[in-house]
Amino acid sequence: MFRLISSLFSSPEKLLQVLSRSDIEESIADGERIIIDEDGNATVNILSDEVQRDFDHHVNALKRA
Repeated sequence: MFRLISSLFSSPEKLLQVLSRSDIEESIADGERIIIDEDGNATVNILSDEVQRDFDHHVNALKRA
């Protein structure tokens, strides 16, 4: 168990999928919700249908409040 945990932290690439620029463009086209680039920056894909539905849901909830 200790070996598994230490291997995850010694190799963060295994823990998070790091994407190249072409992979990022492909992920956006595929509708991935969150994209992590080579530098470890996380971005929300605003073109994702799920993200747009979640945003609409939250806006409507705020309107009702």
